[in-house]
Amino acid sequence: MSNVSEKFHFVYSYQLEDRIQIKIGSVDGERPQQASNDLFLSKNSSFIRNLNDTKHSEPYVVCQIFSDGQPLCMPVQTSFKSFNDRWNWNEWLTLPLRYCDLPRHSILTLCILEIFSPTDTRIVGSTTISLFASDGTFRRGIYDLKLWPKTPPDVRFHSSTLGKIEPTLNSEPILNNYKNKIPTNLQNNSKQITTKTPVITWNDESEYPMLDELSRISKLIKTHCDGHTIHQEWLEQLILAKARSSLDTERSNTKSMLLLIEFARTMMGDSECAVIYFEPNFNDIINYPIGYTDLVVFDPELNLENIVESKHLKLARSGRKAMDKELKPAREQHDKLMKILEYPPGQFLPIEEQDLVWKYRFSLSQHKKALAKFLQCVHWEKEEEVKQALDLLQQWVTMDTEDALELLGPAYHHPKDLLLYLLQLVQALRYERRDLINAYLVDAAGEDQNSLNSSSENYANIVVPSDSSSIDSTKSCCPLIDLSTFLIQRACEKPIIANYLFWYAYVECENNSSSKDKITSDMYEAFVERLSITLKTKNEQTQQVRLSIEAQKKFVDKLVELTNIVKRVQGSAKVKEDKLRSLLLEGDDSPVKFNFLNFEPISLPLDPEIKIRRIIPEKIRIFKVSAKLPFLFVCETTQGEEYPIIFKYGDDLRQDQLILQIVTLMDRILRKENIDLKLTPYKVLSTSLKHGFVQYIESQPLQKILERNRTIRQYLQSKVTTTNTEDTVLNETGIPREMMDAYVKSCAGYCVVTYLLGIGDRHLDNLLLRDSGQLFHIDFGFIMGRDPRPLPQAMRVSKDMMEMLDEKHLLDFLRHCFTAFIILRKHANVFANLFSLMLDANIPDIALERDKTVKKLLDKFRLDLDHEKATSYLKDLIDSSKGAIVPQFYDYLHNWSLAFR
Repeated sequence: MSNVSEKFHFVYSYQLEDRIQIKIGSVDGERPQQASNDLFLSKNSSFIRNLNDTKHSEPYVVCQIFSDGQPLCMPVQTSFKSFNDRWNWNEWLTLPLRYCDLPRHSILTLCILEIFSPTDTRIVGSTTISLFASDGTFRRGIYDLKLWPKTPPDVRFHSSTLGKIEPTLNSEPILNNYKNKIPTNLQNNSKQITTKTPVITWNDESEYPMLDELSRISKLIKTHCDGHTIHQEWLEQLILAKARSSLDTERSNTKSMLLLIEFARTMMGDSECAVIYFEPNFNDIINYPIGYTDLVVFDPELNLENIVESKHLKLARSGRKAMDKELKPAREQHDKLMKILEYPPGQFLPIEEQDLVWKYRFSLSQHKKALAKFLQCVHWEKEEEVKQALDLLQQWVTMDTEDALELLGPAYHHPKDLLLYLLQLVQALRYERRDLINAYLVDAAGEDQNSLNSSSENYANIVVPSDSSSIDSTKSCCPLIDLSTFLIQRACEKPIIANYLFWYAYVECENNSSSKDKITSDMYEAFVERLSITLKTKNEQTQQVRLSIEAQKKFVDKLVELTNIVKRVQGSAKVKEDKLRSLLLEGDDSPVKFNFLNFEPISLPLDPEIKIRRIIPEKIRIFKVSAKLPFLFVCETTQGEEYPIIFKYGDDLRQDQLILQIVTLMDRILRKENIDLKLTPYKVLSTSLKHGFVQYIESQPLQKILERNRTIRQYLQSKVTTTNTEDTVLNETGIPREMMDAYVKSCAGYCVVTYLLGIGDRHLDNLLLRDSGQLFHIDFGFIMGRDPRPLPQAMRVSKDMMEMLDEKHLLDFLRHCFTAFIILRKHANVFANLFSLMLDANIPDIALERDKTVKKLLDKFRLDLDHEKATSYLKDLIDSSKGAIVPQFYDYLHNWSLAFR
């Protein structure tokens, strides 16, 4: 088979605003002899000439489109030409009608008229053809149409002057007898002509030969041109030459007149598209017949898995990344890959090319232009494949700006592509042109300036361009959109993106501490309003998303009211906790006018995929380890499960939100190198500059562990529930291998992460340990080297943490630290870019020294040193931190202050 893609490319007719083009070719076959008694006898015989005198033929073709017997446009005709022998116009005509304006039963009429005298023309013949075939596709390519001699075109859909006969299942004749009238636009000076056409059957060779041989040859040539035949170059040259010669012979020898026409083809890039008739918002379903039948056949296997393709996919895209990393394309494969990279944006890749790109994805990761092609090859519904793709993205070379624009198109819509960087994209809105963000508000309110809501329907239609953008019939056109419109489009497609996009932008509406910030906050308010109205009017799904966000907003507001009441209560954390529990138990009588014991299911702002329906009063807690006294609420989900969350009031959590985003990214970068350091990047969402949510991870602060168990080793030993005589680590230390491994790796990971981000205020109450052995950090109120304590450590490696490690595990700890540091150094520019987008976000520790933030970050990576010297530098930091005495003294002071809360 040829390399032509077997994928079916199509575009809906209502999306095309291009005008219809028809090419008028030539007339073949025998032209009718004009009888002398039919001639119009002019008084001036010098103007009369014989129509059969081919030396003086001056014919022209008139084209017009009809539907239900009514003209849809003005007629268009070919230019006047004088032919000596064969009538061959070879001329493209553009009709004054667009594809999107065509009804389903549109027909094209073609009438050949010949100039008989300066004041008179005569019909040589006419024909009609439906613009949409029986399967609903617009006709394309070349057609030989039968011309009905001296007959005006029948403009009805079931025309008696059909030029292309299509078979039916019943025994009725294809054409019936009709009496025809000349349309007003084709009438001439002669008297009205009425002609009774003969009864035609499929095999009638006398009056209307069906040209079986001609039709057969034409179909063979078309099949070859469409790439559906076996490719043999030497054989094709012989056969095509013979086929074309036979075709010309059959045309010239036929007893009927044939008009050769050609319909324009619609192209998107290098791919030809079929135009399919479709009306948006049309209630009646049109079932197009299959083949030549008028019955709709249901295929029971239509939506079932193709086991052959699935097996091929599993074999071609197995998870054996280690083997694929070493693969290098041979010369022939390399040439194919380079040809693929030269494809224009948006061009579809057939399955063979997709598999080729996937096979050599590691080799292609060094090509800037290969990323878009690679993403096109990913099956985003396959979880394992998505994981491999997302991991590989981290090591791909940076794309050029103009190439990256392709990723904003509709073909790339996986939510994880956006969620990881959505925070920075929302910040990037402040650098967009204000008129691009606000223009839609001005346009939408044009008809009613007093009420924005009154024009919400038009507003939504303008805000998010529909898929019905104009498509050129000769080339693809991908309209450029601004960042705000792009984000709203993605929000309409993915509810999870809409959720986080709203909260990220909503918080920025409050960020107006200066006059410059006030302008920016007004821009964010306009963006949030635009997002809200779009969700309200786009479709039913987005309406539900908007209602969910409104319910979340109300829930958060009521939590704020509740915590305000509790914080005004005098007394210890225990007294406040009792007051909070009593307020929750009041139900509908609560002073905040919200029943937290029973409410309509709400998507949790922190994790919108979780729906909660009540708060369990018996399980609430107030943490006294922080001066802001965070509240722990245990919620009951719609599945009957418990979901604990922490609600912080009085804290700007945007800094924690940023740090946890960076920790998540670092974790993914390490994982793609098969390095899992057991990090715990929990979720944080700022819902205001003063409050927000934090995901609760079941764990214990190291301070409490050391108070109750003396050492971390004793605590972990108390969590052992199984025995395994083959586990040597368990036999030697009393701790299972997996638990010890998790502890060593997580200690190493967070040592490197907190060092690179300059995390300060590290004490034993914000170092937590899980029962699985994973250690992690919380509360990132001091970053980029800031610390409330004098002489802070560069790295938090306490004596209590290191006591767990014998010589072997200490070497493992150092090895993990060095490996993570070297890997993350390679991606220093990624972290620098993310932080640079946050410079104007008024995040406290970034705004304090805005101009030095990125430099501070890059200095931590020590890019001036090679890998060996960088490793030695990190080793010195660890050694100096292990024996530091000052942190132990500050831990004692911190514990003393907590005792008075």
